[in-house]
Amino acid sequence: MTVLPARTPRLIVRRFTTGDLDDFLAYQADPEVRRHLPGEPMSPARAAGYLRAQAELDDRARAAWHGYAVQHVADDRVIGDVGVWLPADPAATPDIGFQFHPARHGQGYAREAVRALLRHCFEGLGLPRVTATCDPANTASQALMRRLGMRPAKDTPDTVQYDLSREQWLAGAAPPDQRAGSR
Repeated sequence: MTVLPARTPRLIVRRFTTGDLDDFLAYQADPEVRRHLPGEPMSPARAAGYLRAQAELDDRARAAWHGYAVQHVADDRVIGDVGVWLPADPAATPDIGFQFHPARHGQGYAREAVRALLRHCFEGLGLPRVTATCDPANTASQALMRRLGMRPAKDTPDTVQYDLSREQWLAGAAPPDQRAGSR
């Protein structure tokens, strides 16, 4: 079952296109967005290559990050992205992530988009479990993970990890409109 692209009342979660470059660059290099992320912001050339690769990536490709654009319906602009790392070993647990333009923080967009991503992970890809990992200082992301029904799994000095199983998702972590069989 394919569940992406997904449409919510305010958002479309879809594959990136090369036309998303300006919107992507507007948030992914912002110091507020980068504050809790490893590495440096992408250069325009690297970002263009990343968007091209994401546009063509098979949804089930392993050892790959699958990033999806989060498009704001009213503005017709990409305001962030969500994604899932599918490890090479199918027995290993995939890890999800998200980043949004700072002007869109605190408005529920991340929760809405990550719900769509989780539906894709559990119903579209049939994954049994996912984790989400962040910097311990990133309390906003941790709060979002808890609101999504994720549970603390593992802490290290450098990371905090939450997890969610497909069974937990189907049993109630998902809102009623996102559970299997609901339309």
